[in-house]
Amino acid sequence: MFRYILKKEFLLVFRNLHALLVLFVMPTAFIIIMSLALQNTYSNSIDVKFKVLVSSETKSKSINDLLSKLEDNNFFEIRYVDGVINDKNIIYKRDYDYLVHIPSDYLKAIQKNEDTKIDLYSKPDSSIQNINLLKNLLSSNISKQLIKNLLVQLDVDTTKTKDFYSNIQHHYVSKQNSFKITSVQQSVPAWLIFSMFFILIPISNTFINEKNFGTLNRIRSINVSMFPILMGKVIPYYVINLIQVCFMIAVGVYMMPLLGADSLQIKGNIGLIFILASAVSLAAIAFALVIANIAKKSEDATSIGGISNIILAALGGIMVPKFIMPQSMQELSNLSPMSWALDSFLELFVNGGTFVDIQNSLFKLFVFAIICFFIAYILLQRKK
Repeated sequence: MFRYILKKEFLLVFRNLHALLVLFVMPTAFIIIMSLALQNTYSNSIDVKFKVLVSSETKSKSINDLLSKLEDNNFFEIRYVDGVINDKNIIYKRDYDYLVHIPSDYLKAIQKNEDTKIDLYSKPDSSIQNINLLKNLLSSNISKQLIKNLLVQLDVDTTKTKDFYSNIQHHYVSKQNSFKITSVQQSVPAWLIFSMFFILIPISNTFINEKNFGTLNRIRSINVSMFPILMGKVIPYYVINLIQVCFMIAVGVYMMPLLGADSLQIKGNIGLIFILASAVSLAAIAFALVIANIAKKSEDATSIGGISNIILAALGGIMVPKFIMPQSMQELSNLSPMSWALDSFLELFVNGGTFVDIQNSLFKLFVFAIICFFIAYILLQRKK
């Protein structure tokens, strides 16, 4: 009998073409869009630099020297204009991102311990991170000028002194070989997890239709227990989720480089990836069965499940990377099963982690799945 229940479920799955399109096309689109959108976040440069207009009363030697140093950066495009700009709306009229006014005698004033200020103007929607980046760029280059003048006064050959910034070499450290995270490494596992939890839509729709059409009652009338019925729901969608995993990884490895993004690289063990994908799949299916038993209509399941998935994704670092979140939100994200899954996938994809590194997340995902299965079983028994 269980063989026929499985056959029925597989037929229902593969006849629902709209649901299959949602499960495969939607996350593919998200992976492409978010990987390309976040590409600059994980890079040491950006494709379109922020435009900065620098003004001063006169272009003194110190101003000219400062401008030459400011132009050597990967984030800002520096332009200069003589004179004090009274109309600050020039950043809108000429489409600048920032306006900076530097007094022409700022270097002498600093050396004399006089109070001098550099005014920085930006649009209200400017990122505070970019503002601080520009402030750091200005302050560091002014500090270099002061140090250079001091060395000249001490009769030190400044041509033999090096910019120590260039001597600081950054290295990524992973559990295997040196490895650098990219937007693709973040987006593929993130939206893969989101799509696996979206299995809720086809599961709940078929489950509710079977209840409404009396299919479940007819199956129970021939002395079939609740457990085989639930298992009949699990196995087909578990297979679909594993196909999703392979498909999304293939998108990251083969499609993203064709679109100008980095290729997905996987450092972790394939067997561990399979175990983790299985844990995430069972958690997603069990959660879907709970929603399917709570909802009375397909519309209820779609709205309840869709909203809950979006909330879990927003908390779990799927939509916004967790390192961008404030500390309070990062702590709150640990309540989301999507966060457990994402942390583990990143551990395997990026760091080449071992079973020990993901065992806590695996335990939580399996416990979450067991609890949800138990709740779904109890609800189904009560409705019997």
